[in-house]
This record gives sequence, C-alpha cells and structure tokens, in this order.
Amino acid sequence: MAAQQIIRALTNAVIPSDVAAFWQDHLAPMKSAEPRGRLIAITPASARAITLTIEPNRAFTGFRAGQHITISTRVNGAWVARSYSPRLVSGATSGAFQITVQRVANGRFSQWAHDAASIGDWLKLSDAYGDLALPENNAAVMMLAAGSGITPFLSLLQSTPLQRNTSLQYWVKTPEDACHLDELLALQAHEPNFHFTLHSTQIGERLNASHLTDCDANTEIMACGPAGFIATATALASERSLALQSEAFSLPMIVSDATQMVSITLARSGKVVQIASGAALLPALEAQGIALASGCRRGICNTCACSKRQGISENIITQMRDDGDNPGLRLCISSARSDLTLDL
Repeated sequence: MAAQQIIRALTNAVIPSDVAAFWQDHLAPMKSAEPRGRLIAITPASARAITLTIEPNRAFTGFRAGQHITISTRVNGAWVARSYSPRLVSGATSGAFQITVQRVANGRFSQWAHDAASIGDWLKLSDAYGDLALPENNAAVMMLAAGSGITPFLSLLQSTPLQRNTSLQYWVKTPEDACHLDELLALQAHEPNFHFTLHSTQIGERLNASHLTDCDANTEIMACGPAGFIATATALASERSLALQSEAFSLPMIVSDATQMVSITLARSGKVVQIASGAALLPALEAQGIALASGCRRGICNTCACSKRQGISENIITQMRDDGDNPGLRLCISSARSDLTLDL
C-alpha cells in the first residue's frame, strides 16, 4: 500500500470521511474533494432574471454545452437544489461559468438567488448530465425555446462557430422577460448564419406550424421549454418528419385520483404515510414533511432515485406502469398506483 493510501486510511480511522467532509465544507469548501463553487458575480439577465457567475473548485469536472448541473445551497439550514444549464465565461481561466435564474413564485432556490445570495457564497455542484447537443453533421438547426428554456441554447451557440444555418425562435410572455436579449440581437447582427425571432405569448404568439415553414427536410429541430410547449414541438416535427431533440423543464399535467389514497411505507424509518394515487411521489412525500434529495425534478439527474421494493408505480411522462422491484425509481416522475414500499 502506498504511503498516501496508508495516511488516508489512518486519517479515516480517526476521523470518518463524512465528518471530515462536513468540516472541510465549513472551513475550506473550495478545497473540498467534492465539486463546489464560489459565487463571484451577480448581474441582471432580464426584468425577472439574474445571472450568477460561479467559480468551481478543482473537483468539478466541467460540462458540455447543452448539459445541466444541479446546484445546491443552504436556505434556513436546509439544502435546496435546482437544475440549471451553465455556460462558460468567455476568457475566464478559472473555469468560471454562469447560470441564469428566473424569479419563480415559491421557488426556494430562485428566491434565495434573487433576495439573499451574496458574493463569496459557496455552492454544491453535481456532475453534468443531459444529452442535448448540436448534430454532428452540418445540417441546419431550428432552435425553439420557451422561457428559461433559452439557457442551453445560449451555451450551444457559444460553443462552436456558426458555420451552419441556425435559427432561434424564443417565446416569452413579454419582451421584458427575454433573457440576454441584447446578446442575441448582437449575435444576429454579426453572424449571417444566425437568425433570431422573439415571440410574445401575451399577444397570442404561440408555437404553431407556421414557425417551421422555413425548415427543409434535413433541418434538425431542438426544443427546450415546459411540457406543453415540448408536446406541441414534438407534434409539429412529427407532421413534417423532421428530426427532433427536446428537453422539458416541467412535467406534463398530472391527473391525480384525489379521492383514492395509497399507503407509502418507508422501509428504513418504518414510517407510513398516505398520499393521493397518481400524485408525483417527490412533492407528495415532501408535503408530508419528509426531506428528500432532489435536483432537476424532471427525471434527468437521478438525484431523487431510490429503490422500490414492492407495489405498482407509474411513470408520469410515459404512463408506463411498473409492478416489480425497481432499484432506481425516480420519485420526481413517478406516481403510486397501489400501496408502495420504498427504501427510504
């Protein structure tokens, strides 16, 4: 055994690794062996959004344009986590990246970011995840973004020279809600291959077939936004037989059998709670006062995954049911269709 391994083993025998990590996070978070980041700037992104610039430590392994990371902070003593699509800060040598945070009613992370975040605050960072990426060939791309769905496209546009024909259509409630609008308009002014259109839903400009009329048979559609927007984009692309990549940042409308209750047994604690059949498990359990790890809350990052020992669950997105053991049940996109036993 190497000397370094012996020293580490002796240290862990005296100070357990979880205890050491706790004190390292409090005394020197940027030197932690786990991915951490320090908030170094807060700037406006729109009338209702801000940009946080974060300097990561060496344990953070980075990300690919279009991916997401889960970012966690302490709010009133409890960890609060949300998923964001980062992009690198141009010219930064420290690996600094930025996320855009819209103010969301009852959004605990967004409220912290807008009302309480301070320069020097440190954050927990997850590994990057997500598959949204520009096509490998030089086919034309039509990007469809709604609300905060603009953020992965900003990273993708920054990541490569615009040699392909690239269109971006961006839906917001009002023009004041558009994030990084000046940057997008400047990009259009200087890049002949980039075409940008801003749509306001307040005046009825909703995604429809007319927005894809300029797409030829080889155009790839990339869409990011709430579930309803993605459903419309999927249907439109299918009608035209166009390739589609999509990413929804909210779940489809959930139909809960509110009059039918099921029992959820938490095997580790022995606790049993009652929730409505068909309700998403993550928020339903949180409403019972059960603290659970979570990140994206839309089935991508697996932070909330746990083992299901028995019972029938349903995937909210695909509506597929699972009546067997499941070692990785994602609570955020699963509902109970019978009594369940979970490894919690």
